[in-house]
Amino acid sequence: MKNLTRNAYLLAAGVICTLFLNSCEKTETATRTRMQGNWQLTFARDAAGNDIKQKVAFPVTVLQLTYDNGMVGTLSPMFMYIVYGDNKWVQIASKIDQVFDYANFRFNTGEFFVDPGVQESFTVEAKLQATALAGGLIDILTLAGVDATWFQQVVYHKFINVSVSFADDDHMTWEFTDATQPVYNYKDGQGNYVLWQGVPINSFTRGTFAFTRRTQTLNEIVTSYK
Repeated sequence: MKNLTRNAYLLAAGVICTLFLNSCEKTETATRTRMQGNWQLTFARDAAGNDIKQKVAFPVTVLQLTYDNGMVGTLSPMFMYIVYGDNKWVQIASKIDQVFDYANFRFNTGEFFVDPGVQESFTVEAKLQATALAGGLIDILTLAGVDATWFQQVVYHKFINVSVSFADDDHMTWEFTDATQPVYNYKDGQGNYVLWQGVPINSFTRGTFAFTRRTQTLNEIVTSYK
């Protein structure tokens, strides 16, 4: 009888300890929360392993991801390279300073979307629109060989299932892979999405883009690269 009582006591104690330990386990921060903040692109390679960071930084790629799913920064050259690839990039790059006025803090915007909890992928949409007073996105589209029937002043480039990972809270990596699904749109007069087919969606650049968290504001970071 004593052995039964003792065994029951040990079993109960074990259950209590297990419940206590489980309740004290650290809950991992949700991916969406970890992504929020100011980030500077510090590493970029295409699927072949070629360093493409200098091609997409004019002169710096920095973005801010906000609590309400917003994205803002000097992001367009990076996304344009992903969309249009290395083909005719020299010609396109020569026009970028005329189309995007980052030196005067006229940034591009977009959105990102992540399911609740800890995730290994997310969706990002870059709104490509000229920010400079002179020049326009059509200038870039012309150099990229886009047919005139698809010329738009604003194009929304969305990428679904982009891999996201963290070495720690200050280092984030995005990967555009064969599993990534592009969707390109523009908006009609009522603001409805309309499929944009200016370029083949499967020709996008697969690659790895690593970011480092920054405590400075976007303006401060851009100013330091002037």
